[in-house]
Amino acid sequence: MAQKLNTQPYKGSRDFYPEDMNIRNFIFENWKEVCKSYGYEEYDGPFLESFDIFAAKSGDELVNEQLYSFTDRGDRKVAIRPEMTPTLARMVSQKINELPRPIRWFSIANFWRYEKPQRGRGREFFQLNTDIFGVEGIEADLEIISLMVDVMKGFGATEKMFEIRINSRRLTDNFYKKLELKDDQIKIVNKAVDKRTKISKEEFEKWLSEDAKLDNKQLKYLNDYIENPYPILEELTQEKSIGAVEMKNLIDLIKTSGLEKYVKFDPSTIRGLDYYTGTVFEIYDLNPDNIRAIAGGGRYDDLVGMFSDEKLTGTGFAMGDITLQDFLETWKLLPDFENDCEYLITLWPSQDPKFFEKTIQVSNILRDQGKNVSTWLDKDTKIEKQIRYADKKGFKFVIIIGEDEINKGTVTIKNMLEKTQEEIRF
Repeated sequence: MAQKLNTQPYKGSRDFYPEDMNIRNFIFENWKEVCKSYGYEEYDGPFLESFDIFAAKSGDELVNEQLYSFTDRGDRKVAIRPEMTPTLARMVSQKINELPRPIRWFSIANFWRYEKPQRGRGREFFQLNTDIFGVEGIEADLEIISLMVDVMKGFGATEKMFEIRINSRRLTDNFYKKLELKDDQIKIVNKAVDKRTKISKEEFEKWLSEDAKLDNKQLKYLNDYIENPYPILEELTQEKSIGAVEMKNLIDLIKTSGLEKYVKFDPSTIRGLDYYTGTVFEIYDLNPDNIRAIAGGGRYDDLVGMFSDEKLTGTGFAMGDITLQDFLETWKLLPDFENDCEYLITLWPSQDPKFFEKTIQVSNILRDQGKNVSTWLDKDTKIEKQIRYADKKGFKFVIIIGEDEINKGTVTIKNMLEKTQEEIRF
């Protein structure tokens, strides 16, 4: 006996059954609609890239622990894309003198990361990436935040369901200087702050005091800043801190734009990727059953410079489909999906070929009229079973063509929603 193949998919990869495709298409259509409403143009990049573009800027954890990489037959080290931003920067740099600015682009693409599959995370995922290049002011940051809000509102989400938490890498650097932290301490503090909401207060303070070597005064100042950042933000603003001034101005713009109820200034929002240089932001699900970030991004001023001598600032965000689907399911925001196929044409159980010929004739006429039509193919199936199938699959209409209908030149149309039927000439 031949050995059976293993039917289990690769761990972390995804099978998309028709019901899954309905959800995916629903998500993609909303993403596209909102991005295009802001004037963003769609693009895509290659699934494989040089390993070096991710190793240079994507962060130690992603490169050393999550990146799928291998050496190809040409002895080149390549990687399956774990994110889009380095690819985007490379693509922009190749036509940097041809592209009118500002550049507003978005993509919906799939990615791979070798991480532990769990709720909200899979090794294979799809992601929306939205970026604007060529605007150095915080106005670009505001546009991305506004677009993020509209994406969430497009799914029916309200301010009680999510919030966008913002911070600034420049501001954080200014604060660490005031805290008199050294470079090796900063790395540890960033990791601890990023994990703060997932661990106890005791674990957090132990991490900072034992690993980062913060004294009691530094620890208190850091905790005060995280718990109530506005007094220290004002203090740093008075000292002409660039990061503080930018953040204060951005907060003012957010209020002016009517986005205040969706946005919160949160110094514990760090973002782990190395290329962020200014404002960073994350969308948080506020449902107690699913408290987590479901999207994030920020400003990167130096990334295009990896590939070009010309500096070009960028700001953008990314949203994954898995975390978003969890959000939509938790808040019951997914619609009931209808069958796109309106008509099922039954096949009268008979060996006489005239019934199948009539089924094909009617289906062709309806398709020529732009209707979606499915035809029954098994001539031994009872009509009652065909109707039960149509009901289960959500067909709106069932067409029955029996001996009487053929003799009279008619068909019987059964309305599955209203539970009515009528006979018409056809």
